[in-house]
Amino acid sequence: MRASVPALRRAGIQAAGLALFLFIPLVLFLFVRHPRPVAGSLAAGLALMLGHRLLARPYMERVLPIKCVWCNRVVPAVLDSSTRTLDLAAGGTIQPARCCAAHLAPAARFFALLAAARWVLRGGIFIPLALLLAALAAAGLGWPAALPAATALFQLAVGFTVLAASLAYPAMPGPASRAAIAVPFPVHNFFLLGVRNLLWIFRLVGLWWVYAGIVYWLGK
Repeated sequence: MRASVPALRRAGIQAAGLALFLFIPLVLFLFVRHPRPVAGSLAAGLALMLGHRLLARPYMERVLPIKCVWCNRVVPAVLDSSTRTLDLAAGGTIQPARCCAAHLAPAARFFALLAAARWVLRGGIFIPLALLLAALAAAGLGWPAALPAATALFQLAVGFTVLAASLAYPAMPGPASRAAIAVPFPVHNFFLLGVRNLLWIFRLVGLWWVYAGIVYWLGK
């Protein structure tokens, strides 16, 4: 008989993952909507980013043996025929992520896509983020002229990047070997809600942000 995780602990695990995930939209709200004072929004967003990493990584380490990285289901702690392990390389270590047996293939394709397209994806996210942070800092110092354009560029570029990744992964061939797949983004974020749920958020937010960015630039 499989040793299942008690229901109360499963609920606590899922609630903690959701609470940690909510840091991300809060940071994005502070950066994209930047309520006044802009310098305060920037400082709060940066503090939340740092605090999130300090909390989310220990959470990942706790749930790594008992949570499907794809569907977010809490699985039995004992490895059996119903689950598999997908090795992810991040931060100089190998993370043996658990997957339901049926979810190993899509998870492997998704992380293989991130590894293969890492420079394109990083450029599509981190370059516009750096520009937005610089514009927020300038606005906080009294030079807000570049902030609307930097915000619209961030939404358009990041929206397109995450939308493309969320739609392209099924066409990605699975890894050719059992070697660990390098993850070019903070791996702990994928364990908060599970990759499948994150992909739906990417699609919805990506469509919204692409639309918002296009409307801004067409109106220039």
